[in-house]
Amino acid sequence: MKHDALILGSILALALGAFACHEEGAAEKTGRKIDEAVDKLQHPNEGPLEKLGRKTDEAIDQAKQAVEGDEKKD
Repeated sequence: MKHDALILGSILALALGAFACHEEGAAEKTGRKIDEAVDKLQHPNEGPLEKLGRKTDEAIDQAKQAVEGDEKKD
C-alpha cells in the first residue's frame, strides 16, 4: 500500500510539473524539438493515444525504479 501511494504521488508530481507555467529558453526549445524528432523516428506509426499510453508507462516505470532504488539503499 505504501508503495502504491508513493507511485501515485510521483505520477501526480510529474503531471503537475508538466503543466507548470514557464517560458522555454532557446536551448529548451531546441532540446524539446530534438527529443520529439527522435521519438518520431523510434515510433513512426504511433498515434496520439498510443504515445500518451507509452509515455505514461515510461513515467510509471521511472517512478517505480526511483522508489525501489531508495529502498535498496536502506
